Parts: sequence; structure tokens; C-alpha cells
Amino acid sequence: MRYDSDYVMCECPIDSIKGFVEGLEKDHSIRVIKEPSVCLTMVRAEDSLEKQEFYLGEALTTECEVEVDGEPGYGLCLGEEPVRGYCIAVLDAMIQSDLEHPRVNDFIETQRSVVERNEKEEYARTLKTRVDFKLMEEDD
Repeated sequence: MRYDSDYVMCECPIDSIKGFVEGLEKDHSIRVIKEPSVCLTMVRAEDSLEKQEFYLGEALTTECEVEVDGEPGYGLCLGEEPVRGYCIAVLDAMIQSDLEHPRVNDFIETQRSVVERNEKEEYARTLKTRVDFKLMEEDD
């Protein structure tokens, strides 16, 4: 499965994204437009039969807006994660404006492989908990 950049930034280890953005702060002018704040975001879904959109409910999210060298960036992530929201906003500004793009792309590609590996490991752990009902019937 190929994950998009937004998913990777939301799922990668917090220490990795925080450390990377701290390195970028030394080379770029970053201004926080809107401090990371917790909010509720409506979650849209689609009815599988009638193909009509509806709102499933609300999710707790963190959002942040920044300017990196004059370029706007927006970060949004699930849960109460102000550091991640800020980091996503900084990376968003850089991706949208091509600032340090190769360096950011390399980081995202590296983290994409980390996220993929972590999800495969989690899936393997989940499979170990699966119950084989045929084996249970043979024991009786």
C-alpha cells in the first residue's frame, strides 16, 4: 500500500517529525499564524447504497497555521497533538512552495517506509490473536 504524505506525517513517530522540523527551524523563518489548538471536526462518510454523503460525527483534532519564509502552511491531525500539528503545518508550507523540497521528500519517503513496516508488524501481531474455530471444535 502506498501512503500519501499527509497520512505519513500523521502516523510517523513524533520524535522523528519533531527532530526534523527543529532542524528546519534553523534555516528558515517560521511564523506561527494560529497556535496549535484543539477543535472538533465533522467526519464525512458516504452511504454505500445511495452514494449520498452524511456526517458520521465529530472527531477531536489539532490544527495549526504557520508561515515558512512567507509561504502559508496548515497542519491538521487527529487527537490532541499540538507538536505534530505544528510540524505538519511547517512541512505543508515547504511542500506547497518547493522550499527544501528534496530534503522534505527524503524525510517523508523514509518515514513512509517506517509507517509501512510498523503497520505490517501490527497486522502480524493481530493475526496471532485470531481464533481458529475448527481447531476449537476438534478439542471437544
